Amino acid sequence: MQIQTKSGSLVIDYYPTKSWDNVKQHDKVLRILTLLGDTISKKVITTSQYVNEVYDRIHNFEYVDNKEDHSNLYQFITLKEGEIK
Repeated sequence: MQIQTKSGSLVIDYYPTKSWDNVKQHDKVLRILTLLGDTISKKVITTSQYVNEVYDRIHNFEYVDNKEDHSNLYQFITLKEGEIK
């Protein structure tokens, strides 16, 4: 999924994740923040954080859903990245 500010200056992509042995991590999502075309942050978040964040940004901050479907583009994460504190 991809959302962005109305101006398009900040874009947030969300990707499903998998471990190095190709095990899908359904409870974790990779969030990538891009500001003016430059990646500024990559972070692994929980699925519930993802759902709450997208809802909040769309309904309270008027972000736009770009209708980009990343659901089949699993991204590798290391064990350390997969540890959410």
